[in-house]
Amino acid sequence: MEQQVDQNQNQLVGSAKLLLGVGLDNFISLLVFGLIFILGVLGNTLVISVVARSKPGQTRSTTNIFILNLSVADLSYLLFCVPFQSTIYMLPTWILGAFICKFIHFFFTVSMLVSIFTLSAMSVDRYVAIVHARKASWIRVGRHATLGVVLIWILSVGMAAPVAHYQNLVEREDNSSFCWEVWPDRHRRVYVMCSFVFGYLLPLALISVCYMKVSAHGAPRARDAGIRRGED
Repeated sequence: MEQQVDQNQNQLVGSAKLLLGVGLDNFISLLVFGLIFILGVLGNTLVISVVARSKPGQTRSTTNIFILNLSVADLSYLLFCVPFQSTIYMLPTWILGAFICKFIHFFFTVSMLVSIFTLSAMSVDRYVAIVHARKASWIRVGRHATLGVVLIWILSVGMAAPVAHYQNLVEREDNSSFCWEVWPDRHRRVYVMCSFVFGYLLPLALISVCYMKVSAHGAPRARDAGIRRGED
């Protein structure tokens, strides 16, 4: 009886794999990809449509410009990278050619760096608005924010360029190909270290310092306000 149950279970699993064609684990990964894609596209499209809409004669705030840039970077990644990356879980070999292989990994790195640098710029913008309120009126203008966005994209593209250079198709003996990074060892170590420092450590330090100063600036005012309420 138990053997028959086991056989039935094995047949069900085998049938599921044949039906899906990709295996249960890969099918679950594809479902996650699909969920992220749908929710991400809908959410970022909604944000872009709301933030990009401005009244005639009204300039966009610096905060809105940075939020718009963040959403554009996320939406671009979802549209240009996720559909191609999902083929890794559906196909046993890479069939999309060398250009797509290079592009999706390059653009993944670009969009990630754009998001990180934009969050850093938003923390600086918030710091200027609160700590240097008197100067904020001429520092926090749309022209400066737009220039910052352009510089963010240029810097991100420059930092991601080595990824496009070293991402290549790797051929195997069975004529299957894979999209893989082929770095000289020394170059890879240098790039990983630079990416960690400039793409993670320094932005994290900048964001932390900005919000620490914002908190320190706001603490005395909150304390004074509490004292005044107590006196009243």
